[in-house]
Amino acid sequence: MLKKIIFLFLFLFYTLNAKEVQVIFSYTTPPYVFKDGSGIVLTLVKEALAYKSHTVKPLFVNIGRGFELFKNGYVDATSIIKKSSGLEAYYSEPFMQYYNVAVSLKKSHCNIKTISDLKNYNFTSFQNAKVYLGEAFAKVANAAGEKYSEIANQRQQVYKLLKGRSSVAVMDKYIFTYYKNKLIKEGKVSPNIEVVELDLLQPTAYRTAFKDKKLRDDFNEGITHLKKTGRYNEIYKYYTEKYFKTRK
Repeated sequence: MLKKIIFLFLFLFYTLNAKEVQVIFSYTTPPYVFKDGSGIVLTLVKEALAYKSHTVKPLFVNIGRGFELFKNGYVDATSIIKKSSGLEAYYSEPFMQYYNVAVSLKKSHCNIKTISDLKNYNFTSFQNAKVYLGEAFAKVANAAGEKYSEIANQRQQVYKLLKGRSSVAVMDKYIFTYYKNKLIKEGKVSPNIEVVELDLLQPTAYRTAFKDKKLRDDFNEGITHLKKTGRYNEIYKYYTEKYFKTRK
């Protein structure tokens, strides 16, 4: 009987303190985020906050717009952020990583061995990449001048590379693969196109930033719970198998 009373008390406590949390998500980053409410990151954030009975109201915008909305207090949280972003916020523990690579067309024969070599080519990256990818990348991007550009819509970034309108695309390998497969399926690019992926950058760990310290703490507890129960790995496995499983 006592256990039931305690359970009921905890249930009521978490229910009464539960909030609808408006969270910023970048809208062109599948398989991490899909506008239908699915994706690796969106699922992780939802389930981590649900651990303390919070619900998520996603807002899909590009990285730059999301930065401004959070900075000006229009939302409760923004996902996929680093402490170096400059935002005043309560940052979660790192909860996911992007695996950024430099992708070029095989037929282009780009001679790229280090990050520094990128400045010799027309290359693109995602919005605010000079902030997120570290000082070495920012230095090369600045040295490249007009040969470097940042593209908010990562589908367009992939399309531009595959059509030969840029020499190199620096972006997460899974996002690139998703859009490459999608563009091939849509008949926008050749199915025989070959690319080269270069691991020039270390994996980039990201956090979620919150306006409220308690929400940040609840999120951290939720992520810890997902990892302990194995649910964290299940989420990654589900999406990688769904979109990238090799088909014979």
